[in-house]
Amino acid sequence: MLSPQLRTKVHELWTLFWTAGLSNPLVAIEQITYLLFIRQLEALDQKRVADGKPSIYGKVVDRKKGIREHERCKWSVISGSSNIDVPFIRDTVFAWLRGLEEHFGSRKTGEESTLGKISDRLGDAYFALDPNKTETLKSAIKKIDDLFRALDTRSVNADIMGDLFEHLLDEIKESGKNGQFRTPRHVIRFMVEMLDPEMRPDVRILDPACGSGGFLVNTLQHWRTRHTDNDSLKLEWDGTAHEVRPTWPRNKQPPFAKMLHGFDNDRTMVRIAWMNLILHGIESPEVQQLDALSKALDDQKDESEKRSGTYDYILANPPFTGNVDTGDLSQNRARFEYTGTGEKAKPITTKSELLFVWLMLDLLKTGGRAAVIVPDGVLFGNTNAHRELRRQLLFQHTLECVVSLPANMFQPYSGVKTSILFFQKIGAEVEPGDDPRTREVWFYEIVDEAFTLDQRRKERPGQDNDLWDAQIKHRAWETFRTGEDVGQAREESVSKDYHQPRYWQERWRQVDDATLKIFPDQAGNKDHTFALHELWPGDFPDVSVTGAGSKAYDEVVLDRVRPEFEKIYRRVVAEEVRQSYVMSQKPDREKALKAAQTATRKLGSELQKLVRERSEYHLDREFAQHGMNALKAVIREQVDRVEAWVDEIPVERPPRKRAVKMWDDLEELEKLLPEFAKLDGYDVWRRSLEITPVGGKLQCDEDGQPVQVKTRLSWIVPTREWARRDTWGIDPKTGKEIEKPTHSKSGQVSQAYLNWLRDTLEVFDDNGTVKSEHVDTLLDPDCLEALEFNLSAGRYKPFIFDPGDHEPPADLIRELQAMHGEVQRRLGKLLEMVER
Repeated sequence: MLSPQLRTKVHELWTLFWTAGLSNPLVAIEQITYLLFIRQLEALDQKRVADGKPSIYGKVVDRKKGIREHERCKWSVISGSSNIDVPFIRDTVFAWLRGLEEHFGSRKTGEESTLGKISDRLGDAYFALDPNKTETLKSAIKKIDDLFRALDTRSVNADIMGDLFEHLLDEIKESGKNGQFRTPRHVIRFMVEMLDPEMRPDVRILDPACGSGGFLVNTLQHWRTRHTDNDSLKLEWDGTAHEVRPTWPRNKQPPFAKMLHGFDNDRTMVRIAWMNLILHGIESPEVQQLDALSKALDDQKDESEKRSGTYDYILANPPFTGNVDTGDLSQNRARFEYTGTGEKAKPITTKSELLFVWLMLDLLKTGGRAAVIVPDGVLFGNTNAHRELRRQLLFQHTLECVVSLPANMFQPYSGVKTSILFFQKIGAEVEPGDDPRTREVWFYEIVDEAFTLDQRRKERPGQDNDLWDAQIKHRAWETFRTGEDVGQAREESVSKDYHQPRYWQERWRQVDDATLKIFPDQAGNKDHTFALHELWPGDFPDVSVTGAGSKAYDEVVLDRVRPEFEKIYRRVVAEEVRQSYVMSQKPDREKALKAAQTATRKLGSELQKLVRERSEYHLDREFAQHGMNALKAVIREQVDRVEAWVDEIPVERPPRKRAVKMWDDLEELEKLLPEFAKLDGYDVWRRSLEITPVGGKLQCDEDGQPVQVKTRLSWIVPTREWARRDTWGIDPKTGKEIEKPTHSKSGQVSQAYLNWLRDTLEVFDDNGTVKSEHVDTLLDPDCLEALEFNLSAGRYKPFIFDPGDHEPPADLIRELQAMHGEVQRRLGKLLEMVER
């Protein structure tokens, strides 16, 4: 989680462009991305020149100063100049950028370097900022330089660069009207975790509609997290990983740039995805501008450009809102399903949501696996294309599971109901009479997740999240499906047990320059982020163990400083009362009380003034203000006790003595201010690495009290289930009933019966399915094949009757009789009215 300070700076950066007239978030982010390109180019050129290659900034024109032809286009020169303006960036720097493709692009040089790939993306680059917005430009350059300084230094803070860009991309939430929908990152993490792609140097992973690169980035993060020691790894409540410090096999980082691939037909999104991957540590990302459904993806004669059957894993949330132009659709007949032959052949569908699933099946290697988000219409649509796609997934491939997502999960973009399909490519046709490749399908219905299911999509930290339970039960299902544990694992995959991580709240703080002014002893932790109990383990309890929450930090400090504050404030009160009584002919308690209250309030005001004016005692007064709030609280406590303290002092004239100055008291309180400064930071909800069984999902009982209730969220449905009968049916050859049961006593269908269905009754179509005229008589009505391969999870949800929740049957019958009598009485009255 980024600190509030960094989040504010990122928002300010985007707001700069928005207020300058770039109201489309995509355009604004694209312009920021261009500036990041320019910043990145200088570092790349330094390495290029060191390798003996020509500089992208041209020849040296001043050897004494080392100045090149395009020296002014360097980021260091741009950011250091006070005379920079929009026309210069637009007419000089961007003209030079566009020229890079001509001179250094991979198509020109054949160079597969980072520079070659950058250049390929800049041929149509333009700077959209209004020429009169020079001050906006200068502010943007400064903010980018401040935010992304670690990009060049590769400092300890470099791991947050990707987080900064991802937070910037959150502004796309407002651009749903522009057709760019960002898949929620916690959903992406869930899909990657479920698919669990293997990390090998030769593995190839693809997102054919990659958008900003979320699936690729999170696959990379998944691998990094898996290779990070659990003792250092931290997870936020939604699964976001921190302190990811991977240790790679043989101490060699895998070639991620060759392992992760992305396509998108929007050039702007390709640039954004490319920079997103760059900032997550991939120096030369394989992201291409390409319409994955079009002819542009057709395999070429060159074997190196082959696409079909070349990817091990595919993850995607492809667009599913429209139809594809058949004239531009790929002509690869093996990729999509066609009807007709020759010139009359045409695609079975033009719906993008169906075509993308077929595309994924084509691009996967045999044995390759995929996870894809689809609208629920794919699961139950009744067109030939819908049914054929589902048939192929079930009969020719392995449909591992269907995870039903709740409606409104993609708000504010869309309220459409969606599901996630997980499948493995097999590809072989099923012979008539053989079982489908997919014997059974595991379904899971997500009801509650990390955010509320309304337009606002508010966070739900610490509350039930079905995504965690789904991961655990899916793991059990995979164990069963792969034959590792046939019995227990199957039961665990559909049990009513509910699994959740442990949640707690703690406070984090980045050790920045402001922190070091107060705590110079923390210099060794500069630029790192820690929980308060990690920074000061001797001062604060480990709330990850106690579960006390971030308020525990406040209580520890308040308990520590209260005695000192009370001692000093008591002394101030005593002194003010003594002086009041000394100066009065007749001691006046009310007058003394007023003087004491005035003095204590002034002392508190002077202490807060000191905090505001002295940087070495800086307390956060812009964001959460934890330290300042604790200081104000303890001051209020003392002021509220003044009257009680006054009452403890005898109302009499004491002997004269030298008055204690308020500044002496202030000096003592000043020494306590660092204790309050320790409290500043930002509260973060954490979760444990382990996900363990809990009593059930949290619900309210009849009295509104929270109770944990065991709930069925997953179930297994067979693809084909033969109806169990006492006889085979009528033998068409003899016309007599075959007096044999279709199943054994253990419930296993007879192979002789299946052979008879195939060879004698000929009940199978060529594609391996049961002919429609036999479905109702031969198949169990609740199996997938009997219901046109309907994959909607809710269609098969088990009905569980709990008699404890209902009235006794006799009472229900009496109630129905009473209702029937009332209906008869009213009908009689109506009849009387009609007959008058």
